[in-house]
Amino acid sequence: MQPDADEVLETLRAADARHPRAKRPDVTIAHPGADAGVVLTRCLSDIEAKPVRWLWPGRIARGKLTILAGNPGLGKSQITASIAAIVTTGACWPSDRERCTPGDVLFLSAEDDPADTLRPRLEAVGADLRRVHVIDGVVIGYTGDGCRQERTFCLERDVQALELKLRQLPDVAVAFVDPITAYLGNTDSHKNAEVRGLLAPLNEMAARHGAAIIGVSHLSKAGGAQALMRVIGSLAFVAAARAVYLVTADSRDRARRLFLPMKNNLGPEATGLAFRIEGVTISSPTGLLATSRVSWESEPVSITADEAMQVESASGGTSALDAAIDWLRETLADGPTATAEVFGQAKAEGISKGTLRRAEKALGIKKTKLGMSDGWAWSLPKTLKSAEDAQHPMLSTFDENEHLRHPETVELEL
Repeated sequence: MQPDADEVLETLRAADARHPRAKRPDVTIAHPGADAGVVLTRCLSDIEAKPVRWLWPGRIARGKLTILAGNPGLGKSQITASIAAIVTTGACWPSDRERCTPGDVLFLSAEDDPADTLRPRLEAVGADLRRVHVIDGVVIGYTGDGCRQERTFCLERDVQALELKLRQLPDVAVAFVDPITAYLGNTDSHKNAEVRGLLAPLNEMAARHGAAIIGVSHLSKAGGAQALMRVIGSLAFVAAARAVYLVTADSRDRARRLFLPMKNNLGPEATGLAFRIEGVTISSPTGLLATSRVSWESEPVSITADEAMQVESASGGTSALDAAIDWLRETLADGPTATAEVFGQAKAEGISKGTLRRAEKALGIKKTKLGMSDGWAWSLPKTLKSAEDAQHPMLSTFDENEHLRHPETVELEL
């Protein structure tokens, strides 16, 4: 409700009467227009001081935005699954060993299918699936014949709808937005003013409900050793976030990953953590499913995010091939994936066909036919464990001189 214009003027006159010394020379006060607002203030002495409410003590605060950034294929989504498992089961945080207060989690994922990717990953880390909720879209109405009309969730216009859902699910401790750039609507991710306007209502909603918001993001291809400057999009993303973390590969061991703080406005200076992505198999009504999970190391690491970027810059940066290899290793960690789907996802990540082909050869990707009428699938090669495993794969078991189809033939069919 807009304040009455006469009330505004009367308030100003009363304030002048109470403070005659501060009264300025006679001036004409313009009558406020119908759309004029009144500045709202609160005296700080009336605001009760309160401590920060932590999700992950010292690292991720509830009621605030946290950004998790890194190149494709390094395990950012697996980290969100690991966090979800800790939150839903009230388990201990890695390294710190502090127990988490149990709560619900909310997933907004544009890249991971809930059935074949998200659920298997969450089962692999022991999450309580009864406390995990996935946003499928937003209902906008019904047609005359009763059919429901839906659209994709958008931060630009659906924060109020999200708040209604949080009222229905009052135990939500954290909501994941993966990646955050997929839900910007018409907002230009490179314009500070537009990004700030988009994130402000999200931050206010998170504060009201005490839910941590974790937005997953990528790194820009631009060079530079300052980690914060590499987060893709406007600097308003890292400015609005109270904490920002970098996920990167260890320069001395590409299979080892680092989780490093880039910014933390609320907690003490924290050390980084290290982890690896390991493949696991889970059971399902349709049979065994291959998936992957994070395996955290128990000891913290001392390298900083900027130092990690400096090492990367000194070595010429992470090449397109290295990034593609990391991405392909993560994508196939959950088991065989249709070739067409691999190429489609790679294109969405900005990985060219040529670079993907080089990554496929570097990893020794295994190609199998899904069925007589189906296409081909890619999978990671199994680790050689015996002399039998090391036999040449292009020879049949019937005759050592009988060759199977040449790999170039397979390439042509893809």
